[in-house]
Amino acid sequence: MYECVLYTTKYKDDLQNKFKEAQHENDLADTFDIAQVGDIYRVRCCANDILPESIETLAHIASDIVQKESLMQIAGGYLKQRKDISLIDKREIERRFVTNNYLSRQEGFSSLNYYFVYTPILAELKSHNRLNIDGWVRFRTCKYRIILEDILEQFIEDYFIKKDIIQFIKMVREISSMNDPLEDTLHLICTQSGRMRILNEDMEDVTTKYTQEYCKELLTDSTLNKEDLIMNILITVCPRRIIVHQKERAKHPEFFKTLEGIFGINIKYCSGCKYCTDNTITIKL
Repeated sequence: MYECVLYTTKYKDDLQNKFKEAQHENDLADTFDIAQVGDIYRVRCCANDILPESIETLAHIASDIVQKESLMQIAGGYLKQRKDISLIDKREIERRFVTNNYLSRQEGFSSLNYYFVYTPILAELKSHNRLNIDGWVRFRTCKYRIILEDILEQFIEDYFIKKDIIQFIKMVREISSMNDPLEDTLHLICTQSGRMRILNEDMEDVTTKYTQEYCKELLTDSTLNKEDLIMNILITVCPRRIIVHQKERAKHPEFFKTLEGIFGINIKYCSGCKYCTDNTITIKL
């Protein structure tokens, strides 16, 4: 009889939640069990012949926990030393850093997580059939943490650059808003392909028209993407209200965070109008 075991005292809730997720997705066979012995929480695979898939599942569970905990520890520890950053910015930086860099096994692997977390954990389980998650986080993530700290430093720099840009754009918009807006309402629709189109109050597609009218000088700039052009149009037209439809289709959802930072309460998200829900109504996009 062979067995392969994950155990922890510090990350009991994380281990239990990951185990339940794997059960829900039918990634765990009947040979798996979870138990608590004193302060120790344990996930064990026990069988006459443990399949490679079973060990890989345990490695996925452990690497998810190690990855997220390392991200949180690096962000928390590093930001605590930065006296030049406000508490509000620290909280937002930590939230974004962890969210942007954490990939669960359902979402796929980043190359960093694959080579520095998952692969070593899988090798350890194959060699010794057991892994102490607490000890791994504390003693076996040194190289991974060094790289994460470098990523965090660049992330902080980019965060403040973007914040300054948003403040500048917001100021430009406030100056523009002193004049009468060119449109009272604009609709921003995310198509099935993830592209964004601008529609006027009558639900007519004006994306091409406005691009030619307000972005002519920007079209030759190869550093700008479609979202940059859309943003330029919205700032120039400066509508009193922007209604976003089918936000979940967007390829770059962070675009809307920037939009919210500039337009604030003028941004509305459609919860299901006829143009979003009625398949008999078509918009040429």
